[in-house]
Amino acid sequence: MKKLAICFLLICGAIGCSGDAENRDYEFSLENDTLEMRDGVRLAVTYYRPSAKRVGETFPVIMEMLPYRKDDFFALGDYEYGAYFAKRGYVVARVDVRGTGGSEGGIPASEYSEAEISDAEELIAKLSRKSWSNGNVGMYGLSWSAFNSLMTAHRKPAALKAIIAAHGSTDLFYNDVHYIDGALHIDSYAHQIDTDNAMPRSPDYRIDEAYFRDRFDQEPWIFTWLRQQQDSDFWRKESIKFRAPLEVPAYLIGGLLDGYRDFVMDVSRTSKAPVIAEIGPWNHAWPEYGVPGPNYEWRQKALRWWDYWLKGIDNGVLNEPRWTTFMRTGHPPATDLKNVPGFWRCHKQWPVDGSSSQRLYPHTAQQLTKTPSMPGDIQSLLYRAGAGMGAGGWWGEQTGDMAADDAHSLVYDSAPLTEAVDIMGMPQVRLHVAADAPFYQWTVRLEDVAPDGKVSLVSGAAINPSQRFSRLAPEALIPGEPTTLATSIHFTTWRFNPGHRIRLAVANAQFPMIWPSPTPGTTSLLLGHDTWVELPTVPVASGADQTCVLPEPEPSDVAPFGEELEKNGPVFSSERDETTGTSSFSTSSDIAWTIRGNKYYSSESYRWDVKDATPADASYQGERRNVFKIASNEIDLSTKALIESDASYFHVTFTKVLRQNGILVRERTWTDRIARMYQ
Repeated sequence: MKKLAICFLLICGAIGCSGDAENRDYEFSLENDTLEMRDGVRLAVTYYRPSAKRVGETFPVIMEMLPYRKDDFFALGDYEYGAYFAKRGYVVARVDVRGTGGSEGGIPASEYSEAEISDAEELIAKLSRKSWSNGNVGMYGLSWSAFNSLMTAHRKPAALKAIIAAHGSTDLFYNDVHYIDGALHIDSYAHQIDTDNAMPRSPDYRIDEAYFRDRFDQEPWIFTWLRQQQDSDFWRKESIKFRAPLEVPAYLIGGLLDGYRDFVMDVSRTSKAPVIAEIGPWNHAWPEYGVPGPNYEWRQKALRWWDYWLKGIDNGVLNEPRWTTFMRTGHPPATDLKNVPGFWRCHKQWPVDGSSSQRLYPHTAQQLTKTPSMPGDIQSLLYRAGAGMGAGGWWGEQTGDMAADDAHSLVYDSAPLTEAVDIMGMPQVRLHVAADAPFYQWTVRLEDVAPDGKVSLVSGAAINPSQRFSRLAPEALIPGEPTTLATSIHFTTWRFNPGHRIRLAVANAQFPMIWPSPTPGTTSLLLGHDTWVELPTVPVASGADQTCVLPEPEPSDVAPFGEELEKNGPVFSSERDETTGTSSFSTSSDIAWTIRGNKYYSSESYRWDVKDATPADASYQGERRNVFKIASNEIDLSTKALIESDASYFHVTFTKVLRQNGILVRERTWTDRIARMYQ
């Protein structure tokens, strides 16, 4: 493929630059190329490549591999990071996963396929042998590219010296977007990726038989995921939780409002290689722009990390505190915080010095105390399938007052605190329960009740009871027979201030986050020694020895070849009618942008519905549309998805419609009836 090169003069200020002056202030070229895999498939790569200042100068390579279309959807965002590292003496190689974006081949069978991770290994070897490479490669990314960075690192390719992973996972079944905590989660992401995967290959966007065979006519992944409702080799094949500990150095970044934040602890406590870990207050984003703040410039440390491992510069990066966490000091419920009250705590390692635990037991009078309830105390809860919308779409959004959700939960409060309690880690929960049907879901929430009665969500978790003995061999509940459930609440930090109460809320619904279980009825919580919550407490910071200051975000380079034209949303809406017991949750957004004179538009809307009286009959419906105007060629791809359940099956329909210049080119619909398996 012919290379396209654009050169820019880029100046690096004194703050945040790495190495000596000779390794700063690089001009770089932006080059589109391909790399051929051993099976002949060519993968599309964009290089952000520094121009050598002296004859024979070579550079380390940082690779990111994604299916999110580097030439259109991600072009503007990719530039910010490619430019940042390239002008500081690193080649950034941004690769489209095979079968997506500009890469050849068919769409993989699913995320993180054998083909994808094997390609990553081969790419690393090829990049290390480039004439402008010094032979050392790093791999990095957020979300998908954090996942595959971890998976590739587990295979230990010789040239891969270190990784940076933000918002990743070590456990694809239990801690990903399809089965949150082992319970079915229908996320708008599934619809989005199945739509975008069906777009023609860039940059030509040719519509021909190869396109139909490799992309448009491929069955959407959502069917694959719904057919894999229990933990199995399908999920575990690339999950590093079930492999030997990581042996490649890793710089890990998480967010207290991100559904994947537990991976930071998972990797930190098992890795055999050095780890640096940072967890901030934001959502699914990089630290310099994540919402809510405060934000910081993580790329400064990233450069020192890469310098140490890829350039061999002994800069002391491993001699500094390796565990940095934002301690939230408590705040009222809010959905629009720009900055969370709190401060940064820096520690040499995890767990932090002085860590301990505090176990609290529920009592029948809605109390939470340090002593167990009397054996035989039982509390019952009527299952309301549409409850739980206050917690949002997954464990990690800004949330309002949780009182409405708590009205349909069993709640237990401590006495007002006389002194502050700081927690940092993953609270543990054990529930002794019984039910009148073979299957329900349980959900637990840790909350903060202020003196004025407002309730803030601290963290939570769901429990799929069929996995209580084994995730690989699920078993139904025996109606009326008590059993014990246990889980970890997702990683959190929080200060419960004096005068506030600690609340444990227990429910059977977390709609729409968890797909409703099918049977209306009642569950029971058996109080006593086997029902408790255990808080991971840390010393309340009282001096500079436990606090730290992080650098302010730097401005990012703006892509000179395009811009975002408009963006609306996402807009969330939830409605619950207590009279009829109906609940609905919806979200919508749209965005338009331009790249090199071409115009792009994408819109989406999704809705989830359920009724308390007939929880088996829940539904999801979604629409997504991409309109790309490439020169005089307009490509319009729209999709619709419908998932409806009954007591025994999921009924799934997915339709793709392709138009070119206003004329219908192809329409195809997939349908299936998939048996419910403990979901």
